[in-house]
Order: sequence, then C-alpha cells, then structure tokens
Amino acid sequence: MTEDVINQKMARLMRLLAERLDGYAAGDDLAFETLGEAIEEEDFAPDDLQAASPGTPAGKHAQRVLSAEERATLTPAAWGCLLELQRRGSLTAGQVERVLDLCAESGVRPVDPELARELATRVALLDDRASAGEIANGDIDVIH
Repeated sequence: MTEDVINQKMARLMRLLAERLDGYAAGDDLAFETLGEAIEEEDFAPDDLQAASPGTPAGKHAQRVLSAEERATLTPAAWGCLLELQRRGSLTAGQVERVLDLCAESGVRPVDPELARELATRVALLDDRASAGEIANGDIDVIH
C-alpha cells in the first residue's frame, strides 16, 4: 500500500472519528455506540488502526497524553503552551519531557503557563550545554 493510500485511509478514519465527536459534543450521548460497526463498514483492518498510532508515518503528528500525576502538576493551559512550543519547533519531544520533569520537581502545584514557558526557555537554551539531569537538579527560582 502506498503512502498516499495510507494517508487517504487515515483521513477517512479521522473524519469518521470527528463526526462522532461532533455528534457527542452536540448532545448525542450514543454517538460512540456504533463506532465499531462504522469502522468495520468502512473496511478498516486492525493494521489500519495500528498505522494511526504514534511512531508510524500516519501518526507522526499524534500528541503525547499526560499521566494522572502530570495532569496534577500543571494546568491545562501550561500543557497547551508546551504543545504549542513543540508544534512550532521551539522544543523537541525530548525537551518537552525535560520541561515536564522540571515542572514536577519545582514544587509548584499546579504549574501555570508562565512558569512552564520559563522552564521551557531554560531547557531550550541550556540543552546544548547541559544534560537534563544537570538542569533538573539545579535550583529553580520561583517567583511567589
């Protein structure tokens, strides 16, 4: 199967999921009840669904999901800030992980977008000169 065919199948799958999400958002509590049947009707194989997962060409733009501990560590706005920095190319996925480590070690709960952006800046600027451990074990001055 060519990459174009795979991308077309993934686009159909994403449209199907988007339609169900729209229905649910509009108040249709049963929007996901027939999702499995709809996926079968569209003739998606398990391999097609797997191809949409992170780490594969069709899923390369998939986003990481925060753990429960990480969700308690930073606000949704702070997480959105980090995702936007990664989307723009300002941070790599590894740098986002280092920022999350710093957020967890900061002692601030929850971390707001301003602190997340400050930590992201430190990681981005110091990444070439220091390892994540050296950055993470340094003092983090937090303005109160």
